[in-house]
Amino acid sequence: MADYRIVCTEQEPAGAPPKHAHIVAVGTGDDPNRAAQRLTTDQVIAMMNRGDRFYTKGERSGRVAWVIQVQCTPCRRTIIKSAPDAVEDNNLDSLRYCHFQAA
Repeated sequence: MADYRIVCTEQEPAGAPPKHAHIVAVGTGDDPNRAAQRLTTDQVIAMMNRGDRFYTKGERSGRVAWVIQVQCTPCRRTIIKSAPDAVEDNNLDSLRYCHFQAA
């Protein structure tokens, strides 16, 4: 079991109404400006189910928010989001967009 800091996200519009976005991949690492690895949401969920934990850390606040699994009712699938804590800079949706280069 390990803890992973999420430093960026990739999001795509969901296909089911109402229109909204889902996180489809995340970047993890210690440097908030550069992700060390890319994981799909399915990989994150599988790792969480094995006991690994994911979190974000606000750059301004320094506050940690743990990532949780929830059901998206309109899409009928499991997604990830940051646990609510009323701090905006550690919210998964507030993180920068990942820019991975193809190998």
